[in-house]
Amino acid sequence: MIEQETALPATAPAEEARWSWPPLFGLLEVQFGAAVGYLQTAVPYWLAKDGMPLAEIGVLSGTAFSPHAWKLLWVPLIDLGPWRRVWYGVSTLLTAVLILACAVFPEPAQHLGLFTLLLTALQAAATTAHAALNGLMATTSKPADKGRTGGWQMAGNVGSTALMGALAIFLASRFSRQVAGIVLSTLVLASGAGIFWITERHDPSTVPTGPLFRAAVDRVKSIVVDLAKTAFSRDGLIMLILCLAPVSCGALTNLFSAMAGAYQVPEHTVELVNGLGMGVTGALGSLLGGWLSDRMNRKLAYALMGGATALCAFAMAAGPMTTDTYIWGSLAYSLANGAGFAAFAGMVLEMVSEGAAVTTKYSLFVAASNFAISYTTALDGHASEFRNIGTRATIAADGLITLGGITIVALIFALFLRKKPAPAPATA
Repeated sequence: MIEQETALPATAPAEEARWSWPPLFGLLEVQFGAAVGYLQTAVPYWLAKDGMPLAEIGVLSGTAFSPHAWKLLWVPLIDLGPWRRVWYGVSTLLTAVLILACAVFPEPAQHLGLFTLLLTALQAAATTAHAALNGLMATTSKPADKGRTGGWQMAGNVGSTALMGALAIFLASRFSRQVAGIVLSTLVLASGAGIFWITERHDPSTVPTGPLFRAAVDRVKSIVVDLAKTAFSRDGLIMLILCLAPVSCGALTNLFSAMAGAYQVPEHTVELVNGLGMGVTGALGSLLGGWLSDRMNRKLAYALMGGATALCAFAMAAGPMTTDTYIWGSLAYSLANGAGFAAFAGMVLEMVSEGAAVTTKYSLFVAASNFAISYTTALDGHASEFRNIGTRATIAADGLITLGGITIVALIFALFLRKKPAPAPATA
């Protein structure tokens, strides 16, 4: 509105020009997708070819992915000062170096402990850069573009995770694992250079006004107070419930490759669907979900996208157990899931954009959402044992669980979100 612009100081146009361009966040998320895709897709495939038992591969993967859960131990450090770009840049550089180190590591199956340590360090570096990027998204994107920004970031996330993992396997099969590591490291560094086009907004509260130690203590107090105020506020508690509810988890994406046998899908088709196919459809869905969430209530958009994944699951469960059903069902579900992830990102960005603990608050809500994805995946898997129905039961259970989560959102909306808290009475 021009009224707002005329009320601002003469420097307002320059400040307005420093809002970040949403597609940049998709590019900057490539480093995260490369690290996750490398461990999620390429490493298990190679280790299995080397003859390692599935049980050992599972332990390695679970250990190496653990930093994504306990990053809350160090993420508050990112909020201590106006250095989120530095955190992102250094962590991205480490991500590239560690991908290369893992790729040139000789005989990983023979030195499993050290190889697991390298992979764990890789995920720690990648998730730290990811957290710093989330903080930059929250503080440098226009309020009206939160959904679009989240959409581009999620497009980079889900798209690059699938594509980078598939690219690593492709390059290794054509050339070598070392070549795959060099290419992925180069792509990480090239995409990370986009951080120079992000201008971190000035936060006066991060500028020391006295002795450095005292200023650091005061900043830590501010972060703790802001985090507690948000987490225990009315809106914060509602947001935590929304994140913990199985609204738009997309848990079947973790199980589609394991279902291929039930649909008699050839191995090459499984690779295409779970790699390139889901990468493209997930990215397109993210862009669509981000666009929609800027044009309606973002919590409502999140619920609607969850409903779309449930419909895809029910349709796939009702279809014949054929390769065509597997292909179209998986890709449609991936499209809806990408839209749901983008709506989630826009919803959280809207919530955490202000305060001293922006990065920490975003990580808190993401951790809650990841917990929902984990327990929904486990429930979907156990559903296959229901009356020995198998794969159909797993897919149908995902739809039912999602509808249960949407019901929780509907109740919250009816009870809390439609009515704003009554203003406090005026006092003399």
